Amino acid sequence: MSITKTAAKQILSYFPFRYVNVGREFHIWLHKFEQMKSMDYGQIRQAQLQAMKEIVKLAYEQTVFYKRLYDSHGFHPDMLQDFSDVERIPIIHKEDVRMHGKEMVVAKYSPEKLKKLGTSGTTGTSLTLYTNRTVEQREWAAICYQWANVGYKPGDGRVEFRGALPSSKLYILDKYSRTLKINTTSITEHNIKEILEAILASGYEYLYGFPSALAMFAKFLVDQQLTALYQPKAVLLACEMVHDYQVHLIGSVFSRSKLFAHYGQTEKAALGGWMNDSRAYYFLPLYSYVEQNPDTSAIIGTSFLNDVMPLIRYELTDAASPFDQQPQKGLEHLFPVIRSIDGRMGEIMYKPNGDMLPSPLIAIALRGTRTFSACKLIQHRYDLIEIMAESSQPKDIVEEEISMVVKKLENLFTIDMNFQITIVPHIVRTETGKFKNVEVRIGKEPVI
Repeated sequence: MSITKTAAKQILSYFPFRYVNVGREFHIWLHKFEQMKSMDYGQIRQAQLQAMKEIVKLAYEQTVFYKRLYDSHGFHPDMLQDFSDVERIPIIHKEDVRMHGKEMVVAKYSPEKLKKLGTSGTTGTSLTLYTNRTVEQREWAAICYQWANVGYKPGDGRVEFRGALPSSKLYILDKYSRTLKINTTSITEHNIKEILEAILASGYEYLYGFPSALAMFAKFLVDQQLTALYQPKAVLLACEMVHDYQVHLIGSVFSRSKLFAHYGQTEKAALGGWMNDSRAYYFLPLYSYVEQNPDTSAIIGTSFLNDVMPLIRYELTDAASPFDQQPQKGLEHLFPVIRSIDGRMGEIMYKPNGDMLPSPLIAIALRGTRTFSACKLIQHRYDLIEIMAESSQPKDIVEEEISMVVKKLENLFTIDMNFQITIVPHIVRTETGKFKNVEVRIGKEPVI
């Protein structure tokens, strides 16, 4: 960033947030989401169908990729008359984006002049996505609409636990965006007090970040007996699957704070969040159209926000429990409702005989645990899995709970699987600060 831009941001940071950080597009889309509350299910569905028709037509007429794809499948946007016609549209995958990303960009934009975003690459090679300020303003409006459920307002300061920082700094205060960014790859029991002091000095009352990072932060506060010093208004979880043991730890440390989790992606294909006391995910129907692959349980999304690089019927690598397209009573404006996000389809483990087990089934075995802040399963051989638990509690208490986890895992992997238990004070995260619950290191043929 140039010296001029840096100086300008420092000056603007003292102005009211609504004048410098959000624009017209933000307010248009925030109003659109707020209007859903006064619309009935039929009206929202009609608006959703119209948005679907518009993005499909735009993609067909203005991109090389979708014109070629739809023609090869015998599909034309005029065929989309109601939701029963959606299945005529071919599904796309990450590999399509990886191979043809620039061809997905709408004709009036030049990829070289757009902002480039990269996914974390936790399931393989990262993707390059193209966007601009307009799309980002729409996304921010959707996030603020969700966070309003726990009292957040645009401009409220937040402490972010979302990965590494440049120059390996422990934290960076950005007054322009009202954020205190914590380097989650550098948090230790030795610097936790310094981090807490920076949070208290900022005056920011919302914590936001990866569940694994926030659980680790909470654990270190417990270890250093600092829990009485800070209680945020709310803890906002995002970008990772949320485990019960993380919720229990974070909730017990920040007992007076509201807890909210949202499910979203860099691709902006679907956005859902907890509502009230429910841990089910309620999705925004005017943000995207959300489906589910009946064979793999994978989530499929069509973004209405992104008219720069449309993603239409884009199959994510995240699997979910079966969900209802019909809304729940009292929350008729939010649908579908997904009871749980169970993990990435790419995280495949194996039984001793070589049969595969997807992460959604494995995630079930980890539900309800309370004595550790993180848990990782490392498969070294087809017949050997290491259970690595991150905990500061007494070993016998942790081992007692892990033994119950082992019994659940034996039902999945069979009694021929060997489990090795390791209890550590800290599990290393990736360079981006994200946490992978499953790692497969198999290097030989199955043991049969």
